[in-house]
Amino acid sequence: MAKPITTVTQIQKAIRQVKQTGEQTALPLAGYKGLEMRIRPSGDDVTATFRHRYTHPYTAKRPYMTIGQFPAMTLEQARKAHHDNMALLAQRIDPLTNREQQKQAQAAAMNNGFNDIATRWIADKTNNKDSMPAAKTIKEWQRVIAMAVNEWGNTPIKDITPPMVLKLCNNLQGDRVDTGRRVRSMCERIFTYAIGHGLIDVNPALQIKGLLKTAQTTHQHAITKPLEFAQLLKDIDALKDSNERTALQLIALLFTRGGDTVAAKWADIDLDAALWTLIPQKGQGRSDMVDELLIPLPAQAIAILKEQHKKTGMYEHVFHTHRTRKTKHTNIEKLSVTLSTMNNERYKGKHVPHGFRASALTMIQEQLGYAHNLPDMQLGHTVKDNNGAAYNRAKFITERTEMLQKWADYQDELRTGTSLIRANFKQPKEQKQG
Repeated sequence: MAKPITTVTQIQKAIRQVKQTGEQTALPLAGYKGLEMRIRPSGDDVTATFRHRYTHPYTAKRPYMTIGQFPAMTLEQARKAHHDNMALLAQRIDPLTNREQQKQAQAAAMNNGFNDIATRWIADKTNNKDSMPAAKTIKEWQRVIAMAVNEWGNTPIKDITPPMVLKLCNNLQGDRVDTGRRVRSMCERIFTYAIGHGLIDVNPALQIKGLLKTAQTTHQHAITKPLEFAQLLKDIDALKDSNERTALQLIALLFTRGGDTVAAKWADIDLDAALWTLIPQKGQGRSDMVDELLIPLPAQAIAILKEQHKKTGMYEHVFHTHRTRKTKHTNIEKLSVTLSTMNNERYKGKHVPHGFRASALTMIQEQLGYAHNLPDMQLGHTVKDNNGAAYNRAKFITERTEMLQKWADYQDELRTGTSLIRANFKQPKEQKQG
């Protein structure tokens, strides 16, 4: 029986001997039961490999487990590996099976890198044709995600920690505060997706939410005074018949986002039921926005849509146009240009398409006397009751139908000058733009 070895010198001597004789040998390591070094010829050289023979905890068989090759693996490392194996066996865990499982987990981690998960998240968000985000939205997602991918590449998503996310966002905030916040928000959504698929347990982007610099809030230009708003409505009505004029008239009535309005589809609008089922482009995956919104259509909106149906009812989109190749509907930028240039640029820097949301939210409260929750619901915001639970919009469809009809009637009264304008002696509050 070969004499047990205890030192590197003994190993080196045994290797020289195998080189001379050309005969392989196996030498046990003193004090480590089942641990040995196998030395055998390999071409003009020899290989010296540590291996561990143990008793399987269930089958009682005696398999060999290769641990590592000398000198890449040191004698001390081989002894530690033996100790780790014995600790597993004490728990009735087979070391070979455990190593294979670790290899599989490592391979899975490499396939679950941040870039791969981000790509799968976008694919998940764009695989439903009925709720497809706008091309502009997808492009923005990709732009923001690219900043994180540039930092982490395909780092296994389970290895990304809160400090790593904070470091990235802080660096980005050095150039622009809002950029870092956008990246954090996008990463939060991607990590949430990973949690849902069982890849991680904790969202590192969520954990640093309160640690970033805050940007100063800027509001979209909006007219909120009744007399000025009345003139705005008249100037829109005075435009030549076009998709842009019709879209602006509808936005004034329904205070939907411009992007949602120009992308409206006839299939989502039920003129008989006076309802528009809207999937907000910016509502997907946002906790402060709803995923779907039922919009009651007042009589004025129905009349406008019936006229528009005569022109575009044979197409998919309400505001179909042959002028754009990609979207096949009027571009949101066209609405902005129309507003800023009409009536000798009277509204440039004073009102934008998105501003109709602030106009409605302000005047519906101040002039029509509604509490903030109903118009805020109509904006598509997630509105909660006193107990912190989100309102069920379906239960408020009757109230919102009445409110929108009164809002439409109020606009007609503004046009004719017959409306009663309420004095507002309170300091106006900043309206949330969303």
